[in-house]
Amino acid sequence: MSHKLEQLKRRIDVAKGDIPGDLLLKNGRVVNVFSGRAEESNVVLADGVIAGVGQYDKGERVVDLEGQYILPGFIDAHIHVESSHLIPSSFGAAALAHGTTAVIADPHEIANVLGVEGLEFMLSDASNSPLDIFFMLPSAVPSTDKETSGAVIDAKAVAKLLNQKPEFLGLGEIMNAPGLLYGDDEVLNKILAAEGKSLDGHYPGGTGSFLNAYCCAGINCDHESIALAEAREKLSRGMEVFIREGSSARNLEALLPLIDHGNWPFFCFCADDISAADLEEHGDILHILRKAVALGLEPIRAVQIAALNPARHYGLKNRGAVAPGYIGDMVVVENLADFPISTVFKEGREYKATYEGQALSLGAVSLPRLEPGLFPEPGKHKYARVIKVFPTEIITEEKVYHSQELAQRDIAKIMVIERHGKNGNQGFGLVEGSGLCRGAIATTIAHDSHNLLVLGADEEEMLFAAKALAVQGGGAIATLNKQVLGSLTLPVAGLMSANTAATVAAAEREFLTVSKKLGLTLPSPLMTLSFLALPVIPKLKLTDKGLFDVDKFDFVELYLD
Repeated sequence: MSHKLEQLKRRIDVAKGDIPGDLLLKNGRVVNVFSGRAEESNVVLADGVIAGVGQYDKGERVVDLEGQYILPGFIDAHIHVESSHLIPSSFGAAALAHGTTAVIADPHEIANVLGVEGLEFMLSDASNSPLDIFFMLPSAVPSTDKETSGAVIDAKAVAKLLNQKPEFLGLGEIMNAPGLLYGDDEVLNKILAAEGKSLDGHYPGGTGSFLNAYCCAGINCDHESIALAEAREKLSRGMEVFIREGSSARNLEALLPLIDHGNWPFFCFCADDISAADLEEHGDILHILRKAVALGLEPIRAVQIAALNPARHYGLKNRGAVAPGYIGDMVVVENLADFPISTVFKEGREYKATYEGQALSLGAVSLPRLEPGLFPEPGKHKYARVIKVFPTEIITEEKVYHSQELAQRDIAKIMVIERHGKNGNQGFGLVEGSGLCRGAIATTIAHDSHNLLVLGADEEEMLFAAKALAVQGGGAIATLNKQVLGSLTLPVAGLMSANTAATVAAAEREFLTVSKKLGLTLPSPLMTLSFLALPVIPKLKLTDKGLFDVDKFDFVELYLD
């Protein structure tokens, strides 16, 4: 008799009550995501699978929950693990402690730096993660041709990888909406290569006939809505709305009123991008769950959206519920108000963190020769375009100021320097709203191509910071008077560390403290700054090729008459 057949027969016998299970959770209240009710019941498991829910009394191990609630494990519908600055195994240890038992990850950050080598690393390390990491194959390597990435994964490579790697559930967020809408063969061939698989959307501000065109390509979800009307229109066109609440972009409060008793199956929660500090402090989906309920969402409805909906959207069978035949991924909480976790079970085993960190580096930072005098001055031009940033959004605005006004406003200089050793390009811009008034901050975390971005009060300080960061091997660095004040060392592709979440979180918090000494007022400065180089989210962004107007989808001059 095969091992699987033996397990199935045993599970059936446990479900019938003929033999004891491996684990019996008694006197609990099961949150039933199918009936929408909390039911007093016992749960029995065999071989990591829920065998039965009901009046069971036999188990090799018995845990009396004394009236606590049993929830299905949470599923993050869309996340970039790299944005936590943690490798997958470290990320998994931190997220699982807060009840997230599975995530859908798009590894396009590391793919834009290291290509297929980066994907192979993520897949390999994910196998060591205590939670389940399901991957979408990045479609945005690069996101557009308006920046220089470290690698290219074209349509032929996409087709090959989807055919050879069953780990990829489908095609990751399709960020090049203009390419899709105007018939770019490369974009459309990637979509065709993923026929029959999931297609993730990324269309901020999509509306009208353009939204129809975007959806008719087969894309049926989107996590970029920031306004209620935008999300409502996407929902009405058949898109599942992923409500995002991460470290920088926070859209839950704006979008939550859209959920009602008729449409709730078409929503999921996601963090998209979350720092190690936030992950370690309050988790990704747990934080959203708590906030959604505090804002008025019915608790069991919130659990349905946090677990059942993403499992169904991605076809993850036997996940997202506490029910017979479902994987024993469960979260035990004391109440359904603020969801204090007492125990997390992964495949029927009580989770206890064991990740200890390791020394690991991958890739290097290669900069062109940098000498003072690179940054352009207004000269005879009367006006300057300025990127206006906002504390909790990844969109920006374009402001135009008279050149004589610049010194009187909260405006800093910004450069994006190609760091993959391809061409040495340098882009230049001005930023309003960061608060930085002295020194410089340099980082290799700059979506999506992750060139070196440096924000500073003067050019010489910026060049010093850039060079110091290259020597460090990537991550982030803060300098003042050509002295390093603080750093966040990320030696894996300049994006991640193999240390524990607690260690990286402490370094993030220390870096935030240091950044405030330079005047920075952004609550998540590295996260906010990282999106200033992304030329697919409105309005004005900066790449290594220059200042870019996303709405016009074209480069514009920094200074004008």
